[in-house]
Amino acid sequence: MRVGLLPVDSLIPNLALMRLSAWHKAQGDEVEIAFPLAADTYGRVYRSKQFDYTVDDMVPWPCEVVSGGTGYDLTTLLTPEQDTIYPDYPILSCDHALGRLTRGCIRRCPWCVVWRQDGKVRQVAELEDFWRGQDRIRLLDDNLTALPDLFIKTCAEISARKAQVKFESLDIRLMDEDMARALAGVRRWMQESGCTRGAVHFAWDTPADEPAVRRGIEALKAGGFPIWAATFYVLIGFNTTPEEDLHRAMVLKSLGADPFVMPFDKTDPYQRRFARYVNHKAIFKTVAWEEYDR
Repeated sequence: MRVGLLPVDSLIPNLALMRLSAWHKAQGDEVEIAFPLAADTYGRVYRSKQFDYTVDDMVPWPCEVVSGGTGYDLTTLLTPEQDTIYPDYPILSCDHALGRLTRGCIRRCPWCVVWRQDGKVRQVAELEDFWRGQDRIRLLDDNLTALPDLFIKTCAEISARKAQVKFESLDIRLMDEDMARALAGVRRWMQESGCTRGAVHFAWDTPADEPAVRRGIEALKAGGFPIWAATFYVLIGFNTTPEEDLHRAMVLKSLGADPFVMPFDKTDPYQRRFARYVNHKAIFKTVAWEEYDR
């Protein structure tokens, strides 16, 4: 069978499609990126979409079409065999390792689909299941810090093998000094190898979490992690006021952290304006919000 793969809106190489490619090739199938002019040659096309608001694929594929991803359907999942096979990285020109050690999350954030799709946090893989010595790794775990022993072990292994890593998201509310020291070890190696920013992301979504966020930041500092090297996503427009949005951004700035505003509704003029203010660092560091807003 000839199989077509279609990443409709992926901002990074699509892991599910790379695993489907590897699985189908193991069955003897021919796999390629789906090409509309060759539509009548495919026995099956897999479409993956991350966001439900992006423009959909409009090609009338004359074959079986399987649509998955959070932008289509939370219930369309890979089989256990497909979800654990080593990805076919070359099919999407991916030059780094990409995968997740865990699925699920201990949180139940109302704006998030993770807990609805994956349930409670649990380990589902080892590093070697998707990493075979590449210089760079991107971990897609939604809350790896919810399993502290696994987090510390992973950081130690990555540091020992001198790889650069990018964490998709870590929970600052769970950070303690032991995890911070492990993260600092990864950071020190990456700094030596020339990677200085963009590898570690936290979030501060709810104003009520301020005490936990402050404790987590203090733990990072106590563990030797340079706080300026972490990005803090700040969700606005879901259930917060402009005053609460500004407060969180300014607290992070005062603590030496780097806030990055994420608008819940990108069509809202205020949310777009405030995001541009905070995320444009030359403006954020030199101009007060009241002046910019005027």
